[in-house]
Amino acid sequence: MVPRFDWEIIMERRGFFKRTLSAVAAFIGARWAQAQSARLEEFRDLASIILPASLGRSRTDKIADDFVRWFRSYQVGAEISSGYGFPRTQVTGPNPSTHYDQQLTELDLTKLDVARKRAAVEKALDAAKIDRIPPRPNGKHVAADLLAFFYGSADGEDFLYGAAIKRDDCRGLADSGKRPARLS
Repeated sequence: MVPRFDWEIIMERRGFFKRTLSAVAAFIGARWAQAQSARLEEFRDLASIILPASLGRSRTDKIADDFVRWFRSYQVGAEISSGYGFPRTQVTGPNPSTHYDQQLTELDLTKLDVARKRAAVEKALDAAKIDRIPPRPNGKHVAADLLAFFYGSADGEDFLYGAAIKRDDCRGLADSGKRPARLS
């Protein structure tokens, strides 16, 4: 005799598993989103400490947001510009953000005043043996990588020189001989 399947029982089991997995996914997803937004605030706090105060808090927050967006969309092995005089093809290395979570936890900037936050960042950079801003984020420390991200960008270069260089924009031949406008 061939056993008979009871499709109602099978469908009930399927519904049970779907509901259970949906609830678990919603719970985990909500906690993950909360953790990600908390970390975003920590990146913003770090940016307000290490970037020049003259940028203002809204601009340092935007730089932190852009930095987080950059490393979340980072692609290992992507081809990068070799620049002039370097004809060999180069690719990106491992994602530099692998230790950012741990480094932010160690800094624990949430409970400190501004002076202690700066001291904590300086101490962490000394411990990581960082004595200059790297040419691009390299993963040695989140604070140095955030600085490298900003100063390696067109906006960072404009800020550094106090002029609207806009290195990534094409100014055209007619404007090529003109000096960049001063930033106010």
